[in-house]
Amino acid sequence: MEADKAYLEAIQHGRYSEKVKDLRCKYDHVRIQFEDFITAFYLRPYVEDIVEAKAKTNGEGLRFYDLGCGTGDGYELLSKMAGNTRLSEFDTRLIPQDMVEQYKGIDLNVALLKEARNLFGDYDHVNFCKGNFSNGLPLEEGEQPYDLYFTSYGTLSHCDDQELERLFVDIGKHANNGSIILCDFIGRYSYEWQNLWTNELEKQPYIDYLINYLYAEEDRDNVDVSSFPLRLMSPAEVSKILESAARKAGVELKVEKFFDRSLFVGRHIETGTYNGNPQPLRLMVSSLFERGLRTYFPDLKVRYKPKPGFDLQNKTLQTLAESWNKLVDYTMVLMEHYDSDEELLPYPPHTELKPLEKAYRVMRQTLEGSKGLYGDIRADLIEAQLGYALRSLEMNLQSGQGVAHGLVGIVKVVK
Repeated sequence: MEADKAYLEAIQHGRYSEKVKDLRCKYDHVRIQFEDFITAFYLRPYVEDIVEAKAKTNGEGLRFYDLGCGTGDGYELLSKMAGNTRLSEFDTRLIPQDMVEQYKGIDLNVALLKEARNLFGDYDHVNFCKGNFSNGLPLEEGEQPYDLYFTSYGTLSHCDDQELERLFVDIGKHANNGSIILCDFIGRYSYEWQNLWTNELEKQPYIDYLINYLYAEEDRDNVDVSSFPLRLMSPAEVSKILESAARKAGVELKVEKFFDRSLFVGRHIETGTYNGNPQPLRLMVSSLFERGLRTYFPDLKVRYKPKPGFDLQNKTLQTLAESWNKLVDYTMVLMEHYDSDEELLPYPPHTELKPLEKAYRVMRQTLEGSKGLYGDIRADLIEAQLGYALRSLEMNLQSGQGVAHGLVGIVKVVK
């Protein structure tokens, strides 16, 4: 695959497989606190149903199939997925380890598979192997169905429409009634590649993708980075492929939900590679979660420039940008009054948007309740809460239109 060379370069660079060590590495704070959290949040109710159903059976274990597993990111996300636990409880995991019968991860990149085995290969129920799903679902003879067919971070955008249909046909035939498919694509109308937006979908189905976001701004123009094509997708395009695959498989592939992930904090928001209005938003949001580091709030503000002819996309992104900026502004006002030792902090401005109203309230309560606490209150408490509040705005002011870095669908197999 064309992507192999690009991923190998990223791995050799070092930051691609690092855990949170650098604000520009693959596993930065945005990846963990925004992206992984949002995927887990929307997937959780379906996994809860699977766990509950399995608990009623006679010893049947959970089975997960991770397509394009990379370094085992899917296993890490699922194993750490939290249930609805009380504050006094210690173990928050939704999936008990002893309930997992098999987690199978496949990938074409042997370097990524090697790292996955180093991280998770000691578990008996985990198996990583080389596999190519562009020709259909790789299966051994007699291989049992899975409860969840999982993909992450644009994995399915590596396929063209015919390959996607073939894969969904195979999953539809192989899966049990009620099995879930998590479909993860690159969103067609992400602000990161606004230059590629078009209403003539057949003319711009792919992005020539670069993993140049690992490099600092001053280094990007001086490195030769390989590219690879990724399929840009909208909900309508995904649904069309699913409907065709369902007919051929003789099942229903029911879309339970589409959601957008990373509307203003995607990987290319600050590179300017596909948009002439680069902003360091991902870096700044990641900085909010870095302990002991204070973030320069003016760089958190979104400079959204609408593109004529795309009213629906502009409306969603402008609403979020305006709410995002108002929350940042109000937080700065709160900090100024906090420093003046005023007994009562200023109330927020009026808004009809419930998500913004709640975010205002949370930030005011955070500052009011922080007086007298230990440590760097701004760096370690206030900024983290602002990060969570911005995440909440991203989640609640979108409706799965393909206007973010990631477009994710949750699909149920009905037989």
